[in-house]
Amino acid sequence: MMLRPALICSLAAFVAAAPAAIAAPAFVPLPAAARPLPVEPARSMLKNFLDALSDDDDVHDDHYDWKDYRNSTSRKERIRDYYEMQRQDQKDYWKGQKEMQKRAIKAQRGW
Repeated sequence: MMLRPALICSLAAFVAAAPAAIAAPAFVPLPAAARPLPVEPARSMLKNFLDALSDDDDVHDDHYDWKDYRNSTSRKERIRDYYEMQRQDQKDYWKGQKEMQKRAIKAQRGW
């Protein structure tokens, strides 16, 4: 039961300090001598990320000329290429899974 008086004292100290904390202003103006730090708004940090999600800009130009590819191929060919890329990615994924399983078996057997 020694814990109860300590708890009561700490609660009393908190309640006594609470009006002073509530009365303190939320924003205190900086002194005239202090120069504010250069702050970049958060929206500018996200600007490049959000721009990368849209297809109307030149995101793909890092790898190949997207506009030239789009203008020189039909929609049917682009869809075929897309599915071929998906198939290749799936093959790579399963090849990686198989290699990982081989490594796990060899590690388990101590090879």
